[in-house]
Parts: sequence; structure tokens; C-alpha cells
Amino acid sequence: IPGPQKEDMDGYPCNIYGFSKWIADCIAREYMKITDSLIVGLRYFNVFGPKEDYKGKMASMVWQLAQQIKAGLRPRIFKWGEQKRDQVYVKDVVRANLLALKAKKSCIVNIGSGKAISFNKIVKVLNEVLGKNLEPEYIDNPYVGYYQEYTQADLTLAKEILGYTPQWTFEDAVRDYMKTVGFI
Repeated sequence: IPGPQKEDMDGYPCNIYGFSKWIADCIAREYMKITDSLIVGLRYFNVFGPKEDYKGKMASMVWQLAQQIKAGLRPRIFKWGEQKRDQVYVKDVVRANLLALKAKKSCIVNIGSGKAISFNKIVKVLNEVLGKNLEPEYIDNPYVGYYQEYTQADLTLAKEILGYTPQWTFEDAVRDYMKTVGFI
């Protein structure tokens, strides 16, 4: 779905992971109707940052591509690199969690950067930060039909209810990340 995704949009998950998240939102919304307890759901978009290396192949594209570029390998991305994801730095996510602790009403809100970043742009920024100039190697996408091509968080509710707005630009976040992991 091109354009910012709002929390109240109908769910049309394209894979089981997305379906599990959508179901969790549905359950939380039902509980909000029948309980006085405060329920706050944070819908994280594509989180990247230090300490994610343990995830292996499930780590962010930023981390996976950074490792390839740092090793002098052409970064491998699906043809033609125009898939776009809302990339949010873990330091913004931590701040969102702290803000959620102060919420005054139940809610489910998006936590992202509010910007859709193409995989080509990830490669470009990593090349700049790491001092490389490696062209992507475009590969076929084996997940056609259940691969999410586009994500972008609408942050209106997060700002209104929690006071959340991202503090890190993508470029500054990547630079901070690469410094933290010792790549620069």
C-alpha cells in the first residue's frame, strides 16, 4: 500500500508474520473495549541499530548490507532496489517506549521514521558512510506474492497521544550505527 499506513487501516497482510501482528492488534482493540486497564501497543516498523547482529538473516537490511559493503562485496538487493521501507533507528524506538510508559489512554500507534527509504538509498548512504563505492548486485526476489514492497508509518497518532516524533534522520542514524559497531 503506497503512502503512509495508518493504524486504523484494514489489514491485508501479505505473509504470516504480518498476519500475526494484525491479529495481535485486533485482540488488543477488543480488550480495550472491555477493560479499564491501560493498553498501549507500539507498531514498530523496520527497526535497525546496535545489538541486532544476533538476529542473523532476520537482522535489518541496513545491517545486512553494511556487512556486505564493509567486506568489499557488492550489496545484494532484490531487482531493482526500489522496494521502500520505513527505517527507524533503535534509539528513536527506545524513546517511543519511554513515552508509552506515560500514556494517558489506551492506544495502538505506529513507531517509525515516517519516511519510506528505498533499498537503493540504503546502499547509497552506506557507501557514503563507509567510504566505499560498490554498485548493488540486483537479484530476483524469491518471495514474490508475499513480500511487502512498501511500508511507511503515519505518525499522526504517535505524536498526538505519546508526543513521539523521530529525532534521527536516516543518514545520521546510519552514521551513528556504523560508529557504534566499529565500522568507521
